[in-house]
Amino acid sequence: MAADSPDAPQQILLVTGMSGAGKTTALRELEDIGWEAIDNFPIRLLDRLVSPETEDERTIRAPLAIGFDTRTRGFVPADVIAQVKLLTSRDDLQVTTLFLDCAGSELERRYNENRRRHPLAGDLPVS
Repeated sequence: MAADSPDAPQQILLVTGMSGAGKTTALRELEDIGWEAIDNFPIRLLDRLVSPETEDERTIRAPLAIGFDTRTRGFVPADVIAQVKLLTSRDDLQVTTLFLDCAGSELERRYNENRRRHPLAGDLPVS
């Protein structure tokens, strides 16, 4: 079965990981090679995005990459895990997760370069 055939499962790639690890860059690269990419997607809406409008049709046929992390509005880890488990059990979807990590020293260098406080830094001063 070809990946773009009507009977092929919809490819969903959940892109997540450390804040500053390169999720947005990864999504841009995926978009460049033909994926539909959404960054900072409210993950609680994922089921609505991938559910068919009718019994015979899916809303998006191209591979779909969705970026999210703990900063995403409405992020509740237990809810995300439950939602992903439900989606992976569907025959019409092929769900994969890409977790991007980065060394703390590299994250610090990146945030110091652009003078932006890390979103989870709280009241800690940035050196």
